Amino acid sequence: MDNKIESLPKFISAQKLLEDKLILEFSNNDYNKKKIRKTKRQTIELNLGDIACFVKPHSDFVCDTIVRGILPKRHNGLESPTVYVLVTDNKFDFYNITEIADKKYKILDRVLKSIIVQRMFTIHQLAHFLIIDLEKNLEKYKSKLLIITGDFFLSDPQITKEDKDWLYPQMIQAIKKVKDSIIFVFSPTSLSNLTNYG
Repeated sequence: MDNKIESLPKFISAQKLLEDKLILEFSNNDYNKKKIRKTKRQTIELNLGDIACFVKPHSDFVCDTIVRGILPKRHNGLESPTVYVLVTDNKFDFYNITEIADKKYKILDRVLKSIIVQRMFTIHQLAHFLIIDLEKNLEKYKSKLLIITGDFFLSDPQITKEDKDWLYPQMIQAIKKVKDSIIFVFSPTSLSNLTNYG
């Protein structure tokens, strides 16, 4: 009798389909572009308030994730009015975003109007923004997706260990307070106190 119950189809409520979530399917080969060996594909489902860190991501993976934040839910997107991108390194490829938006998803105009990009040049600028302004700006722009590129300046040799040890926990605490957005960190290194993939 238990086998019959398990074999029944599983239904999903309409409410569940309307939830704000983003499902990513990936493998290390996909987002790192390494052809060393085949790896098992992983799927993660993130809801508002969730945070994930991808280590050493390929530019295509980052750009596709940004565009999917704007895509309608019926096309496996988040349907966010805007995507807020904090650039803390010099590796942000906006031209690749426009190419993916145009060629893969055919929503170039919407993407150009919907991506908010803010550059940070020091750990102090980033800490100030995350601690003081982050929640206000996400609410102002109605962003359901926040992208942070870089490693929070932790590998910058010009910043003292004391500054890093003092500011980093405060920055992580600030992003963990966000409840109305999904947060992706794309970093060249694993970051403590975050769920790292890669």
